[in-house]
Amino acid sequence: MKVRPDIAEFIASIEVFGGRKLYYPSEISELLQIAFESESTNEFEDLIFQAKFLTRTQEVMKKIGYEAEGFDKLSAEFQSGLTRARDLLKLLLGRTSADVTRKYSEMFFTLEIEGLSRLMKLYSDLSWIKNWQIDGKPLPYERKLLKTILDHEPVNQQINEKQKSSSTKSLMRIQRSAMLGLILFVLFLLIDPPVTILGWIISLWIAVLLVYIVFQMLSYHKE
Repeated sequence: MKVRPDIAEFIASIEVFGGRKLYYPSEISELLQIAFESESTNEFEDLIFQAKFLTRTQEVMKKIGYEAEGFDKLSAEFQSGLTRARDLLKLLLGRTSADVTRKYSEMFFTLEIEGLSRLMKLYSDLSWIKNWQIDGKPLPYERKLLKTILDHEPVNQQINEKQKSSSTKSLMRIQRSAMLGLILFVLFLLIDPPVTILGWIISLWIAVLLVYIVFQMLSYHKE
């Protein structure tokens, strides 16, 4: 699949932003291309939200261990999120060619342990796109929308539409970020209140995330 030049540039920016190479840069580029071509950007944003939830939940599960109280409930939430993310990924792939769909099925949807491992690495890559979005940076299709507005609308309408689009996107990001923080916090409460150093570390991470969300909301209202 031939990928748009701006998407290739975006992937390079994500790697700089994350401070590491993506596991599957080509596949992430293709998913962005599919979302753009099929007008499935909402589904793509749902996917990156689920990807961040899964990667963070997996980190917590590894830290507390399977013998910890509440691990079973946490694992159930993880499995539910995994199903949702797979459905979203399959939905996107259903809107492209059969060859591309087959490639992803063979790479990520096998029942072998290696298949799940590759899938979680793909979600790890997608979670960095969510981090990018939470940081207030635009995705490639958002840049394209802004360019279209600037190229084809009268000046006053350009400003109004740009502000409206920016406000709507900012609100959506805040809502998604708040939801993510709430889910992680609820999951944490399923485990005993922090009585260990690890518990306090997890608690501190959640607190920092929630403070960041509050800061976003305050910044949004100032704008």
